[in-house]
Amino acid sequence: MLPSHVQNNIRQYKQWQDRQRTLLGNMLIRWALLPFMDKAVFHITQDIYGRPNVESHQHWEGDFNLSHSGDWIVLALTSNGRVGIDVEEIKPVNKDIMHYALSNQEFQMTLHQPLHVFYELWTLKEALFKTGLFPNLSPHLLDTTVIKRTRTDLSTQLLYLDQRHPVTICWNNSYTNVKITTLNRHQLLEE
Repeated sequence: MLPSHVQNNIRQYKQWQDRQRTLLGNMLIRWALLPFMDKAVFHITQDIYGRPNVESHQHWEGDFNLSHSGDWIVLALTSNGRVGIDVEEIKPVNKDIMHYALSNQEFQMTLHQPLHVFYELWTLKEALFKTGLFPNLSPHLLDTTVIKRTRTDLSTQLLYLDQRHPVTICWNNSYTNVKITTLNRHQLLEE
C-alpha cells in the first residue's frame, strides 16, 4: 500500500525497531486520514522543510503530525489549522545537550529540577516546531518562554503516556478539535 519512495525510506533504517516504527507510523497516518478522504488512495508528500501533508486533496483542510520514541507511536490529527506533536523517552542526558537544546532562560529553569522537566520543555519545543509555524528556526532556537507570552493563538497540552514518556501537542486554532491516537508495543502484540 505504501509508495515505493516510502518503502525505500523505511528500508534505509539500520535498526529493525526504527523500520518497524516508521512502517507503523505511516500506516497509522493513512488509517487516521481515511475517513476524511473520498478514496482509499491519496498521496502524502513533504514540504520543503520535510513536514508531511496530503497532496492537493479537495476534501482535506486539516493537518496531522506523527512522533515516536521508545515503545510509543503518537499521531495528532485536526480537520483544520496546524498541529504538532512530540513524544520522548526520559533517559539520562548530560548538561551540554540540555544547554544546546534550551534557551538560556529555559536552561536556568531546568537546572535544579528533576530530569522530566527538561523533557517536558523539549517535547514542547519540538511540538511547536512541528506545527510548521516556525519554519526558519530549528527547535533548539525556539524559546518557549517568549512564545507562550507572545503567541496567544497557540494552544498546547502536555500528557504522560506512562512514567517515562511525556508527549506535548500544539495547535494554532482555538476552534480546532485535535484527535490523538497512540500505539505502544504491547498493544500491537495483543492485536
